[in-house]
Amino acid sequence: MTVRVNRRSFLKASVPLAAASAPAENPAFRRRGYLGWITDLATAPDPSAEWPSMRLDATLLDDYGRTFDLMRAVGFNEISVWGFYVSRAWPLDVENSVPRARAAMVEKLIDAAHRRGIRVYSGLGVYSWGFDDIIQAHPELSRGNPHAMCASAPESWTWMRRVVDFVFKRFPIDGASMQSADQGRCSCSECRRYPDADYHVLLNTRVAQYIREQWPGKTVAVNSWGLRFDDPAALPALAKMSRDIDYLIDVHDTSRRRDPAWRRKLIASLACDFGTIGGPQVEPPQHWPRDRWFLPTPKRVGLHLEELFSDGGRACEFFFHILANPGCEITMRLAGRMLSDPRTGWQRHLPACVEEVFETPRPAVRDELAALVVAAEDAYFKHRPQAGSGTISLEPLVSASPGPPIYLTKNLTAAQRNEYAADLKTIAAGFEKHLPSLPRKDKARFVLRCLANVQADLTRFS
Repeated sequence: MTVRVNRRSFLKASVPLAAASAPAENPAFRRRGYLGWITDLATAPDPSAEWPSMRLDATLLDDYGRTFDLMRAVGFNEISVWGFYVSRAWPLDVENSVPRARAAMVEKLIDAAHRRGIRVYSGLGVYSWGFDDIIQAHPELSRGNPHAMCASAPESWTWMRRVVDFVFKRFPIDGASMQSADQGRCSCSECRRYPDADYHVLLNTRVAQYIREQWPGKTVAVNSWGLRFDDPAALPALAKMSRDIDYLIDVHDTSRRRDPAWRRKLIASLACDFGTIGGPQVEPPQHWPRDRWFLPTPKRVGLHLEELFSDGGRACEFFFHILANPGCEITMRLAGRMLSDPRTGWQRHLPACVEEVFETPRPAVRDELAALVVAAEDAYFKHRPQAGSGTISLEPLVSASPGPPIYLTKNLTAAQRNEYAADLKTIAAGFEKHLPSLPRKDKARFVLRCLANVQADLTRFS
């Protein structure tokens, strides 16, 4: 069945743009964060770099400058960057891990954010992610998991403390977003006594308390990647940890897996802010040209953030989006507006985002374009109704060259790909119709090129 682009349906819950642009006294999310690997927002891809790319140059700094300007304009107030220092492994000489030239670039990036009033946090692996070389040189640090240090080994804390000291002493960062579960955990006989949640609470609390003691006033966040929060038995441990951190991010919204009502109870029991990554996130493809996809998600991001705020959530670490892709730019703009003014609703924010991207002065055209954006989102996600908070990989993440479009080949059946292709044809016709009247014809042409390239992928991999 072909998609129907219905402007009237989209407008049913909308209000005039003036009202959407003037969020009066509505409360906001306190932690309106942006999160990603250092190259994830790059305008230029890294087609031949091993993931994760460590490129940091003048071109990427320009991308960050534009991103900071937009973050400030739409309401984001903090950013967490992974990859300031090393890629996947700290060297044994932790204190000299960042060459002078790179350090100067990092300092420029942080200064650019601070000049715009944006706080900068470092991504920080806790006992894992980054310790592979250290473990290889000191096997006694690991008791079964080659990617994670053992929490019961005293020497592990010595190395963890060295990393934390370097992270906070070397650059003027404002805090850290910590992850302890991405690479699993130690399951030796001593560590096995702790259930997963209790184990990771132990690690994160230890590091958080150390940061609090050594650098008072710094923000400390815990990002749950690899960890679930749907077991009520873990509540005492989580509540205890919440007294030592500023906010907790449930990446995949696991607190609603067993019981949708549990998240509200969990939030009410915590002493810190609670949040997610903001709904379904299109994972930035490191290797692809930026016109190879068009997968905006403003509707699902908006609905997710509305529900999160209603449950008491006041934090978000929204994934980096590539502003060179108009669908990603619209989604990022919508997320910032929702985090700053969640009670207005996504359908009232979206027209303003569309107007900013295409600079159309005519409300009727603006609203029809907004309906086309939602239609493009629905055309894909109607085949994946279960997609919630989490990432959607367009290409394989870990590779050294451009990969196939797995979001099409693995996530959709042949029949669904055919239907998706027909829907995109209708959406492309809608953008073609409005092309002559749009001041930003370059953006509309870019969308059409994106849609044509998706069609080419659908044909090539059918």
